[in-house]
Amino acid sequence: MTTSYFIWPESSALRALVSAPRFISIAIVEKQLRSMFPSGHPVLCSSGRSALTLALTVSEVSRSDLIGVFPYASHCVLDAVSRIATPLAGQTATSAALRVIYHQWGFVQEKNLPPNTIEDSVDTLCLPGTTLFPGGGRFEIWSLPKILGTSSGGVLWCRDEETSETVRRIRDCRGGGLFPWLIRLLSKRYPRAYSYWQSAESDMGCVSRFQTGEIFAAVLNWENFVSDRQKKINMTWPYSINWLQKPADRLPPVVPVSIELPEKIVKDLGISSGYRMFERINHSGSRNLEKVLPIPIHQEVSESWLTDLVKRISQGKTGI
Repeated sequence: MTTSYFIWPESSALRALVSAPRFISIAIVEKQLRSMFPSGHPVLCSSGRSALTLALTVSEVSRSDLIGVFPYASHCVLDAVSRIATPLAGQTATSAALRVIYHQWGFVQEKNLPPNTIEDSVDTLCLPGTTLFPGGGRFEIWSLPKILGTSSGGVLWCRDEETSETVRRIRDCRGGGLFPWLIRLLSKRYPRAYSYWQSAESDMGCVSRFQTGEIFAAVLNWENFVSDRQKKINMTWPYSINWLQKPADRLPPVVPVSIELPEKIVKDLGISSGYRMFERINHSGSRNLEKVLPIPIHQEVSESWLTDLVKRISQGKTGI
């Protein structure tokens, strides 16, 4: 099996550039999102990480404030939090006055959270009409490249309209837009350019009209992404870790499977991420990390590839 897939879909610089002349205002994109998910007020941002720093800014925290983050938080989360406050990880993270909760791969394990919580749902594909803020927090964050495969875009969902208006004012004063986006596109050919983009992106937030055409087209295709994801989750769910509840309205980009295989076999199967750690939150509140193999099921994944992979796993024909 030579084809391989990562946890999230890959963006396409060509698709982004072809969509660029289709000028769509930010307000139109936000209006469309609001019509699909009326339980929140969307603010379109340039990325998930810029959405996170906007949420922290509006939360009025500073360097002296400790912000609880999740185990194995990515460098982009740690960098974004560090721009505003001080990240706190490990066992004491749950004691922080404000926490960034990651609903890992779309699986919601924490609810009844403090009302100032920031819910990180960066890679969750929600069915239209899904109730937002599943943990009871103040903000919910989406990363559109991780969900829709676009070249840019993030959404900061706010509970109330007044907060969303405040966030928009801050976003519009921050800068960003066209030039950072072009640098990110350039990184597809010259990977070093990505370092320049990510070093500044957390302090940005604006989206240019050259970006909104691609984003809007992907949002309009939402139902197709959902239909595709539902089909694939039904194919793979029988092999998921047994303590997880099958999601109904929040669809993951991967299905975590508990299976021990040599790294070479995993690579040969075409799962480029390899093994990852998945946090289990028990009914008692205790936590532990489990090593899982995340099987990609997002829209980029070929159905024939997935069918063959599932067949090989079910029959034990993994090459061992």
